[in-house]
Amino acid sequence: MISRHGGADRVSTKAKLAPELRILGEVLVRARERAKLKQSEVAARLGLPASYLSKIESGTRRLDVVELIRIAEAMGVDAAEIVREVSDALHSDHPHV
Repeated sequence: MISRHGGADRVSTKAKLAPELRILGEVLVRARERAKLKQSEVAARLGLPASYLSKIESGTRRLDVVELIRIAEAMGVDAAEIVREVSDALHSDHPHV
């Protein structure tokens, strides 16, 4: 029987993107560390719990462009530089992307 959510063989978008989300998280960790900030400091600047940032950095939570920009601003980092670093990492780790 097929479920109304696409069937048993359906793979979630989150599962499909897991390696990419980990790469994004790693790039954000490096950017935060270069800025000499702790997760709790960035989260406080965002007015959000540290667990929010922890999930993003560990690759278990997706984020949209607006969230990425806000996180970059909270770290005092150029969001475009983060995007470039993620793009470089994706292309070096996944030539087919």
